[in-house]
Amino acid sequence: MSTRRIGTIGTAGLALVLLTGCGGQTLPATPVSSPASASPAASSSPSATTPETTPTEAAPTDAATTEPPAAATPVAIPTDCTQIVDSAAYTTNFGDIPLNPVEFGFSGTNSGVKTPTAAGEGATAIEVIGAANELACYWRDPRSDVSGIGVNMGHLDPSVTGPLMDGFAADGYGCSTADGGRLCQLVTADPQYPVDRTVTYFVRDDVVVTVDQTNVPTDDLVGSIVARLWS
Repeated sequence: MSTRRIGTIGTAGLALVLLTGCGGQTLPATPVSSPASASPAASSSPSATTPETTPTEAAPTDAATTEPPAAATPVAIPTDCTQIVDSAAYTTNFGDIPLNPVEFGFSGTNSGVKTPTAAGEGATAIEVIGAANELACYWRDPRSDVSGIGVNMGHLDPSVTGPLMDGFAADGYGCSTADGGRLCQLVTADPQYPVDRTVTYFVRDDVVVTVDQTNVPTDDLVGSIVARLWS
């Protein structure tokens, strides 16, 4: 079975200019005689007074306040299994295979909602990812032997998924950068039937997607999921 790559506030100094004008008195060239009873000369007064300027704050410089970047909106995990890809990709990859058949313990509906749990101490990488799943979808015909495909999704912090993906690479998974994230995939032969089982883990941001398919070919399923979730 073939599976395609599934400022800082600018600060200006406060300029304060205080202007005070003082006019001087001009005396005549020849003194003028006056009787003893004459009143004393008038006191001098400034010829002009310049009013004080009101201190003003200088205009801000080009280094304006820089707004912090808005936090990225978390990617929402779908609740409806038929909405994980667009309608065309759904038909291509799943066709008319029964979704969530009750014969295998599923709801028999389009809903894939699953409550995430905490992985126990000493849990394996697969168990850690499985515990985080918020969506579990399964396509399989009850009349088939092993042919089926499951898609799970959940949120996990990159500090957790990074080491997990490194572990998959060390365990023999084929890992690569794809669709803006990291993909690790392992193909094994079914122990009972002459078909292959392909398990794919894809991580981008804090989302982890698991695709587990046996004898069900897909056409860039992971790419279609990415296009839907990060559109």
